[in-house]
Amino acid sequence: MPGFVTESLDGAPLAPPMGSYGRHDVGTLRSRVLPGFWCHASADHAVTTRMLPLGPLETRLDVTWLVDAYAKEGRDYDLDRLLPFWQLTSEQDWELCERNQRGVLSTAYRPGPYSPSRESNVIAFVDWYLDALHST
Repeated sequence: MPGFVTESLDGAPLAPPMGSYGRHDVGTLRSRVLPGFWCHASADHAVTTRMLPLGPLETRLDVTWLVDAYAKEGRDYDLDRLLPFWQLTSEQDWELCERNQRGVLSTAYRPGPYSPSRESNVIAFVDWYLDALHST
């Protein structure tokens, strides 16, 4: 969005730029490693999420926030400003996943096709999972 230089609730910087970045307005980098890891990085912080299935109905989630190695909490960044954006979006995603799981467990559930334009990550996960099952 115009005026936003980082992924924060108000778009304002949250911490000093990391590494050799000389400014905050450098865009964002997003990467994912299937089946269950992704990273969103701005100039001033990065957030990683790792999902580890523990069983058919339970998943462990590890979310990690990263700032420049020399940044000091309370001086260079404030957790009350750093955490909310990704905490909020992650919790919303988890709630959607939990609701979806309840629906799948319903006796009324009937599987349907995934949307290639909206659920490409889900399609990629299912393909990876099925390939892993067939290779064992």
